[in-house]
Amino acid sequence: MPEVQVGDISIYYEIKGSGYPLLMVMGFSFSLLDWGDVFPDDLAKHYQVIMFDNRDSGRTKSQSTDNYTTADMADDTAGLLNALGIAQAHVLGFSMGGMIAQQFALRHPTKLNKLILTCTMAGGDCSDFNPNLQGDFFDLLFPASYLAISNNRKNAEDFFRKTSPYHSQSDRYIRQLQAHHAHDTCNLLQGIKAPTLIITGDSDLIIPPVNSNILNNKISGSEVKIIKEAGHGLGYSHIAEITKIITDFLS
Repeated sequence: MPEVQVGDISIYYEIKGSGYPLLMVMGFSFSLLDWGDVFPDDLAKHYQVIMFDNRDSGRTKSQSTDNYTTADMADDTAGLLNALGIAQAHVLGFSMGGMIAQQFALRHPTKLNKLILTCTMAGGDCSDFNPNLQGDFFDLLFPASYLAISNNRKNAEDFFRKTSPYHSQSDRYIRQLQAHHAHDTCNLLQGIKAPTLIITGDSDLIIPPVNSNILNNKISGSEVKIIKEAGHGLGYSHIAEITKIITDFLS
């Protein structure tokens, strides 16, 4: 099993393709399996795609039960690159992974080429986020227009049935949750100097698209792409569209 020791964790990772490194940082509680196969395989036609499980997710093993922050998780990410002998990479972060990617850009700027922030937010006082949002899992991830198409809900249910055993559970879930809720780069984002692409769905209920506008206003020179009829799960539902946006930005 591909694992490397980084501080107090043993990070599980997978690599696909060849070319310039593209590091993908997954969101809250999910594992690298939640990227699916199609999205990373499409990106791997152009780049060396590196995926991994964050601390307290998937097959990454932690030797600590202490609380941590998204900044600590960014240091984990930098440690993974060091362990793999990679001096610099593009970084793509989804949801909480986008929060980690923001911290990576701030804490490890020399390791970053281009930054992609997807369905994410700055936290603190400049974010529109409801921590108590409740409802059907799939209705929160995908707009009704997508779920109404034949087999889309069933296929999504089948997919997440396979990946959910690798999601954070119990104490691991709680530690990640507190890191998520404590994230705050609101007054730090002007320090991000890397070329930055921000992607959101116009129907994202979990992290509404206004958060991408906030990021865009605070990160100098950044650009925003809004995917129509897409929710928080756009990395699953709109693969072809976001793959083209990403490869165009990175090329």
